[in-house]
Amino acid sequence: MTTDGLLQVCRFLSGLSFSAISGRVIHHAKLVLLDTLGVIVSGSETRAVGALVDRLPGCRLNRGGVTCPGRPNSFNPIWAALINGIAGSSLEFEEGHSRAMGHPAIQIVPAVLSQAEAHGLSGKDLLRGLVCGYEMAARVSRASSMRKGLHPTGTWGTVGSAVGVGCVRRRQADALHQIANIAASYAFSPYVKNSFVGKTVASTFAGTANLAGILANLYYDSGVRADEESLAMTFSRFLSEGFDGERLAAGLGERFAITENYFKPYPTCRFNHSALDALQVILRETPVTHEEVTGISVVSFRAAVHGDSSLPSNAEAMRFSTPYLMAVMIRYGRIDLELMNDKILKDPVIKSLAERVEMVFSPEYERLRPERNPARVILRLRDGRELTSEVMNCLGDPLNAMPEPSMLVKFFSLTDPVLGEKRSKAFVRRFGNIESEKNIRSTIRLLRPAGKGNRDDLG
Repeated sequence: MTTDGLLQVCRFLSGLSFSAISGRVIHHAKLVLLDTLGVIVSGSETRAVGALVDRLPGCRLNRGGVTCPGRPNSFNPIWAALINGIAGSSLEFEEGHSRAMGHPAIQIVPAVLSQAEAHGLSGKDLLRGLVCGYEMAARVSRASSMRKGLHPTGTWGTVGSAVGVGCVRRRQADALHQIANIAASYAFSPYVKNSFVGKTVASTFAGTANLAGILANLYYDSGVRADEESLAMTFSRFLSEGFDGERLAAGLGERFAITENYFKPYPTCRFNHSALDALQVILRETPVTHEEVTGISVVSFRAAVHGDSSLPSNAEAMRFSTPYLMAVMIRYGRIDLELMNDKILKDPVIKSLAERVEMVFSPEYERLRPERNPARVILRLRDGRELTSEVMNCLGDPLNAMPEPSMLVKFFSLTDPVLGEKRSKAFVRRFGNIESEKNIRSTIRLLRPAGKGNRDDLG
């Protein structure tokens, strides 16, 4: 039954033409792609990504090759998928999917982008590969009961990446079925605690998933084959407590998972966004200083209240610490990349405010998950007032969509410092019609910084 379900999905995806995907789905897929590319550009400047590029043998190419958004020169397509996946995971700013309980796009976009650019394929091929890969990734996740302690990135993402690449390459159903089983053989077991405590190995999970997706296709082309129960066994015995093959294939074509994603307005763990939104409402309506605050209660669902007020080990860990993020919001009135640094953690005001935050689990809010992501914030002041705000869906959720102008603001804030305003705007103009591009190379190369070995001319 599980193998039949996988084959059904592969048949559906292989037979899904670009023209059969509605304009609404394509438009949303373009938003997912644009948001992901912006995060990759900004993340490309992190120290770890630069150090990795310097150490990967033969990753830079003098001619040919593909783009690592935000970095000059051309890159080996295989290494580019790895590098871009790590870059896009390093800021905790990537999109996600509540029902899939993870971040599908950053596990798929680097691989499908690399292959589409390497083979000179069209914008339609790129977008179709993203939609199909995202669909497979989300379906495998929803059909699985992942074991506690696993980070979702690097598990079902390997399958979504591989199938996305296969669809970019316009493979038939039997080939996709084999590639999915091969890719499932390389799903790994990433420990979720790495993210919470700021261990940067977590940012490599998406890069490795993209690498596995490309390798699964290369292995298939080389004659490598996997047992047809490989995916079912991986996600029913090894990484998961169970796997529902019927759920894997249920409702094919009724809606596409990519349209049900969320976008992030803050570069932090998604689970604390509702609390940050609620606090922002309070501060907007009643400006207060940090000296006035005597206590903060955050009431939310289980995954959102796992943290405590102890000092995070670094800025990466702070992205997962609701108490410290609440403190930063009170102190500075905002949460952005500029404030995500180790220096903030040494601020005695931030530490004092964080120690006043109480995390409270709400069974009522838990029952509303994952359709809703509720939080209630109670701000207690020295004069005895209590200011309260409740948010049922944080900004960027499907039920509280981020306005497209705000998404463009986010994109430019990420890309302008790296590419320059002129080049960022030129890319967005070209990207707006990318589905009409017969060869995406010239458009994607606009994501390389001007000069620094980049020969492209804006004209």
